[in-house]
Amino acid sequence: MADLFTPLQVAGRRLANRIVMAPAPSGLAGRDGFCHAALVSYYERRARAGVGFIITEPLLICDPGEAAAHLGIWHDGFLPGLRRLSAAAHAFGSRIAFLLEAPAVGIPAASLVELYLQAAWRALAAGADGVFLSIADDGALAQLVSPRHPLSNGGAAGDRIQPVLAIIEQIRQRFGRRLWVGLRMPAAELIPGGLSQQDARLIARRAVAAGAQLLDVTVTRYTPDVARFPGWTIPLITGIRRIASEAVVIGSGQLSDPLLADAVIQDGSIDLVMLCTALRVMPEWPLMARRILFPVSVE
Repeated sequence: MADLFTPLQVAGRRLANRIVMAPAPSGLAGRDGFCHAALVSYYERRARAGVGFIITEPLLICDPGEAAAHLGIWHDGFLPGLRRLSAAAHAFGSRIAFLLEAPAVGIPAASLVELYLQAAWRALAAGADGVFLSIADDGALAQLVSPRHPLSNGGAAGDRIQPVLAIIEQIRQRFGRRLWVGLRMPAAELIPGGLSQQDARLIARRAVAAGAQLLDVTVTRYTPDVARFPGWTIPLITGIRRIASEAVVIGSGQLSDPLLADAVIQDGSIDLVMLCTALRVMPEWPLMARRILFPVSVE
């Protein structure tokens, strides 16, 4: 039976354990888009402590113009810093994937495919193990897919997801097993007019068929009256895992208690546990979790 520290093979590559760092902003990116030393050190500290899989904060695939602080991957000039970031993770046995994001500026779908392909090539050139696309946050892809957004092309979820599937398919065809492809997606948008659980299941099935090897299933939008407690999202995520069993499913949702994080791996609810706030405030969380789960008796 697997536990939180059991290694996992993903498309021919080994994850040292089941702990995943969420793609949350570090607060250390600058307006120039470059990956500077302080940001590399931020990720390196979590890798050193034993995080098995790091998914970076969003890397923008096109020039955002007069934007706030961000990380960029839309130009070859960003590659040296991104190579240092990948090397810092790999030095301590962590795998790293870049979360690729297009700012919500109304980019045509055909242009998005080429921009994501170029960004995926740079991720590979920078030494990343994989890339993720996101329809769970507020970028261009999320706005195309969510029925609640005016930029959505309408129709059924299967039609709205087509631009995302095209990107996944093209990345897999071009890079094959050299680069993991993952999708960050909602288990449901628990708000009026949002993606339903049925929509999410359809999206998951089609994403895996298109070539997605990992699904980061989350709940980022919900009405205030939704009850939230440790592990509250797991039943929703497990529903996705049942119909997308070919993919590695990452789950989150107040799982910072090591005993709970271990339990959802042991009972097969999810494959990997994603942590956000816990790793932000306690970079050495994996070391603490190992001490709790595997105490050493002293006689």
